[in-house]
Amino acid sequence: MTRILRNQVVEDIAAIRLAEFESKLGKKLEPPIPIELMAERLLGLSILWEPIEELPGETIFGGIRPEERLIVMNENRRALFTEKPGLIRSTVGHEMGHWDLFVDKATLDHPMLTGFDRPASFPLRSTPIGEVVIISRLMASAEGQALLHEMESRADDPHEARAVNRYAAAISMPATLIRRDAVAIDRTKWPPLYALAKRYDVTISALRVRLMQLDLLYVREDGKLFESKDHAFGQGHLFP
Repeated sequence: MTRILRNQVVEDIAAIRLAEFESKLGKKLEPPIPIELMAERLLGLSILWEPIEELPGETIFGGIRPEERLIVMNENRRALFTEKPGLIRSTVGHEMGHWDLFVDKATLDHPMLTGFDRPASFPLRSTPIGEVVIISRLMASAEGQALLHEMESRADDPHEARAVNRYAAAISMPATLIRRDAVAIDRTKWPPLYALAKRYDVTISALRVRLMQLDLLYVREDGKLFESKDHAFGQGHLFP
């Protein structure tokens, strides 16, 4: 059973890791945070590129092999990683989150009972909407139902996925640093936000989510940007 971690607990763990990493480096961190170096130097995880098999309608960016202390990046998705700057970092951060928050390190070097195997990986997936439509059309067949069942069995537990995504955001966009830099720009316009995303080497969608997590941005349904939820609902002028 997956343990449920509150957002603040995940933020606190990430802050501790960042402080430990600063101590190892002997200098203050500034964006972009060297995520891959942090994985290797602080958590003892190596990073390897190799092809990862995918099911029809499935995109896998990477996974982790806990028993090998190894993050595996999907070689088959090199073009997508190149197309979307910041995606490598979010993938590495996601797998670091699995390791730091959920892997029982004490059991990794213990032999397993005969007939039992450890999970080989915790994959990070994204399924494009078009491929979901294709999958749904197969659901009337036994083959389609079996495929969907296999995909669901390979997916992250929702609580774990939420926690590791929060962890990845918190280490790539540390709360103290992103607050400092976000309040210095006009967050009601996209160009400054894109520039901030470039500074932190994250995708614009990752930046948007992070700023909303910290109540530094609110995006209305019509796409209009506000500096916070209070500003969106007309309460910002009540405060200095």
